[in-house]
Amino acid sequence: MAAKASLALDAVYDILIMDSDGQHLELESFRDLDAARQRLPALAGQYPGTKITLWNRHSRSILEETEGC
Repeated sequence: MAAKASLALDAVYDILIMDSDGQHLELESFRDLDAARQRLPALAGQYPGTKITLWNRHSRSILEETEGC
């Protein structure tokens, strides 16, 4: 499956979407935490049963994560 990327060089927050094998399905990057948090539920609905992680790329802290399968 081809990966879709929305990378911003000055972004701080990333949303990573991985399948059950740990392969990245999508990566979206954001400068604004609120925008990233608003996008997370839409991605969770688009990829049901898939683990989706919102993290800070500077501190490498996981800010939110869906359960996945």
